[in-house]
Amino acid sequence: MNQIRIEVVIAIKNRIFMIYHSTGHCYQFSIIDEFECTYDYPEVFYTVEAAETEARKAVNTLSD
Repeated sequence: MNQIRIEVVIAIKNRIFMIYHSTGHCYQFSIIDEFECTYDYPEVFYTVEAAETEARKAVNTLSD
């Protein structure tokens, strides 16, 4: 069974993003907007900090 572990959940600018540790032993993130649409990003990161930085950039881009 595939296991995904959620590492971080942050709500900013009417969006929620979560960073998770995927089965590939790396970090990825998804964003949920105010309409409950989910945006999955295919990029992988080797640290949770790098994933959070990119997730915040993506939230700012969606907010513009």
